[in-house]
Amino acid sequence: MTGGAAEHVQLCDGASVLIRPIRPEDRGRLRKGFDRLSEHSRYLRFQAPLSTLSDKQLSYLTEVDHHDHEALLALDGDEIVGVARFVRVTNRVAECAIVVADEWQGRGVATALLERLVKRAGEEGVERFTALVLAENAEAVRLLERLGDTEQRRVGSQVELDIALPAQRETSPQLKLVLGSTARGLLIPARSMWRQVADYTHARRRAQAVTEPANVIVAHAYSLDGAAPAIDIAAELAAARRSHLHLVDTYWPLLSDRSGIDRRLSAASEELRRRGLTVSIHLIGGDTVDAVIDVAEQTDAGLIVIDPRAASLLTPWRAYALPARVCARAPCDVLLAK
Repeated sequence: MTGGAAEHVQLCDGASVLIRPIRPEDRGRLRKGFDRLSEHSRYLRFQAPLSTLSDKQLSYLTEVDHHDHEALLALDGDEIVGVARFVRVTNRVAECAIVVADEWQGRGVATALLERLVKRAGEEGVERFTALVLAENAEAVRLLERLGDTEQRRVGSQVELDIALPAQRETSPQLKLVLGSTARGLLIPARSMWRQVADYTHARRRAQAVTEPANVIVAHAYSLDGAAPAIDIAAELAAARRSHLHLVDTYWPLLSDRSGIDRRLSAASEELRRRGLTVSIHLIGGDTVDAVIDVAEQTDAGLIVIDPRAASLLTPWRAYALPARVCARAPCDVLLAK
């Protein structure tokens, strides 16, 4: 797919730019455009002190499929003055981002790009945008809020936005729980597109994996007081994406009720199989993080789902250290279900 036609757009100050989909041959233009950005603009966009774009990053940013990953350029002659893109994270939800050259900011480039990005998203079946923006970047927050009904959630120094795009279609039943959980803050993207681009992901992760469906999902089968949100969310995603679901749990010799954990894991997998899912179970002795990461790497997983309440049997007072350890080592994206 080509991602649509080129269009000349007149900005609010009378200047004109050409907006078109990005192409692989734009990597040189993109590198030059990045080099012209101020240090502050780079930090606001990538949320990391990037001084240059690597060949791997340029390939990721320019070699898009125009369906799960779309990018639109604004050009003044042969120079890129703005880029807007979305990357699909579920069937109907995509993460969006935009950057505009310093000398072109405040002239309407961002608005023109986002209007057309929303249109392209609708053409590809995307109904919601998410974005993770530095809280200090108030202008970007205001700009994104204008795209549609928006829910905000503060996450440390960042603001997480969930934006309902206009002209939504009926959501598929399999995704209602997932989308509802995202809007209510119950499903947290622990690894974002910004970190993909900034090379903060695990070195063994495929560069193109973020644009591919999560055909294998690994879930930590943690349950507390009868509730297992990681299994529930992973199952909904697996049903929607027809993914192979791997349930992982661990035990410590002499300290754990291995047979009890095995029975619970088997019961959960049988229930999911009755619902038509393809499920494998893994009961592994030792550390939870090691087990989850090992299974994800062995299965070439596209997604890990964990419950942030989970803790090691040996250090139950350090529950929230587990998500951080998983994210630091994960070979793929991670979702926290709570």
